[in-house]
Amino acid sequence: MKKLIFVSFALLTTLVIPPVAKADSFNFTAAGVGFTGSGTLTGTSVGSGMIAITGGTFTINGVSATVFGNWTASGYNVYTAGAGYNFDYDNILLTSKGSEGLDTNGLLFLLSNGGVVNIWEVNGTYYWNEWLNNQWGFNPGVGQGGAPITPEIAATPEPSSLLLLGTGLLLMACMIFWKPMRAKAKQRVAKAA
Repeated sequence: MKKLIFVSFALLTTLVIPPVAKADSFNFTAAGVGFTGSGTLTGTSVGSGMIAITGGTFTINGVSATVFGNWTASGYNVYTAGAGYNFDYDNILLTSKGSEGLDTNGLLFLLSNGGVVNIWEVNGTYYWNEWLNNQWGFNPGVGQGGAPITPEIAATPEPSSLLLLGTGLLLMACMIFWKPMRAKAKQRVAKAA
């Protein structure tokens, strides 16, 4: 009976713990019209399923990039680009029910070549646009203001949390199985005497 309880508890633990054992680090890849990008987003949980993205390492269209500006939980920040248009951004990653995504303001990146890239979401579709050498990559006044991309954002498990979880489960298994073995050994000693 104890073994069945242990197996049930271990199964429940493996289903419940992994979402909790995630660090605020996310693998990020995206591809689309004129866009390829990848890297790691890092941030801090600010509650209500929001992660404030504060850093990371990225490559966008073969150019290294950094997260630009500060995050904001309410409203958005404005980056004045040019030709009468701006980038709105809040540098917030939304996490809900095990999936990650952006909001309509999205993330702002500063490229090492002096360009600025914004990635955002509208009605389930992600877009990007770039301001480089005083030119827009796409006309910001047309459609959603950028070209569609397909991103993948996935939480990176924190190795120390997973190690701690595994060690705890191993210790618990040893305690459950050791106790009956010790009792049987005592019975054999008592019978022999």
